[in-house]
Amino acid sequence: MRIWRLIEDIPRTGSFNMAADQVLLENYSQDANPVFRIYDWECTTLSLGRNEILDNLIDLDVCGRLEIPIVRRSTGGKAVLHGFDLTYSIVGGVLDQQFSRGVLDNYRYLAKGFYAFFKKLGLNPVLKAIDRQKKKSDSHICFADPAVYEILVEGRKIIGNAQRVRNLRSSHSSSCRVFLQHGSIPLKDSIPQIIQIFPHSAEDDLRREMHSLETAGVYPGLAQKKLRQMFLDCLQETFQLKWKRQFWSVEELKMISERENSFQNLNIN
Repeated sequence: MRIWRLIEDIPRTGSFNMAADQVLLENYSQDANPVFRIYDWECTTLSLGRNEILDNLIDLDVCGRLEIPIVRRSTGGKAVLHGFDLTYSIVGGVLDQQFSRGVLDNYRYLAKGFYAFFKKLGLNPVLKAIDRQKKKSDSHICFADPAVYEILVEGRKIIGNAQRVRNLRSSHSSSCRVFLQHGSIPLKDSIPQIIQIFPHSAEDDLRREMHSLETAGVYPGLAQKKLRQMFLDCLQETFQLKWKRQFWSVEELKMISERENSFQNLNIN
């Protein structure tokens, strides 16, 4: 049976959450078990993709007035509003038998567990197929633009994922390829907040493009704690794995503290 390390984290700041995932990526060794982290946010936070531009399509004044920090992920993708969602990260070795191919294969492999979760909730999930004709939209909003192997419910995106692969060199001078994948499943309907932050977005369009467990009729009938456990149970069953619950070590927390400066609020003038 496969073993994955599980970190069920407490609510944290955006800078901690991003630094923590970066530390997991940078310190992963090729022979280690994959690390799955599920976590929450101390306050509503906007995360931007690694290469996303902080431009005037994002209303920084609104973010400041609503006290919404803006942080940058080390993974790609577009903007995600957190604090209304189940957020996860997973770190693994690309040469691991479970993740032995490319980025798209990892997306497809992990999507099997997410698909099982939405199926368990009584929804009718559909795995987004490759569409070579479709061009990405100019929208900043992650959930307005479904990517390949993401999951739709009623034609609307209900989970967003982004990944990064790095070549890491060990102390023995050998290198290994390691990936970090971020993901978010919206619990609450966050469109009212999104249209404030992104004033050029249209509510009617977003209602056709993005879903949440609230708009799907699941939340808050099922509480966040229950949904989190169901999510972990579905992953465990799908991938036939055993969770090894192992919280942060003192050394890891020290490294995270040292890395937090790299992920501070981008909206501080």
